Amino acid sequence: MKRDNILLIAVKGLGFAVFGDILGGIMTVSLAPLLSEWFIPYIALLFTVFIYGSLLFTAGMKDGQKETKMLRAKRIDTIPKNRWIFVGLAMAGVELVPCAALLACTLGAFALTGEILLGSYFVFGAFAPAFFIIEDVHAMSPAFPVILGAVYLIITPVAAQLGYKFGIDDKSFKDFMYEK
Repeated sequence: MKRDNILLIAVKGLGFAVFGDILGGIMTVSLAPLLSEWFIPYIALLFTVFIYGSLLFTAGMKDGQKETKMLRAKRIDTIPKNRWIFVGLAMAGVELVPCAALLACTLGAFALTGEILLGSYFVFGAFAPAFFIIEDVHAMSPAFPVILGAVYLIITPVAAQLGYKFGIDDKSFKDFMYEK
């Protein structure tokens, strides 16, 4: 067992992030008939963000547990402290590319068609219910993609670093249940 390089870790983390976006998109499309009620999009938004953050937490935690095992086996001397903050920022940078495309649509560079909107539910799956909170999606403010990008920039590295921290501390479910 050896330490993975940072590029491999970023690819694994990005896979978890994309999977979280896809799951959020599936949840949003599944709830589409109910999203016309005023409170359902807010609840759905909380759940989809939780799913996205949980998957990033899991990616960081698995890496932290692997680092802890290597430290106990004396294969490495130290554990990098802020590893997943930088990896999370790189993953958030990848998530900002669709935010820039949505910003271009809101500024009028591209027409915001139904196909682009449906694709946005899966690309921005973690925040897709926010599209239903906006009254008129086709008259969307350019501030919406900027806020969306800022939230991705905050949640992605924080969730991944928290998972990494828990993985390093090697807390398992049994430890939480029967803490002494």
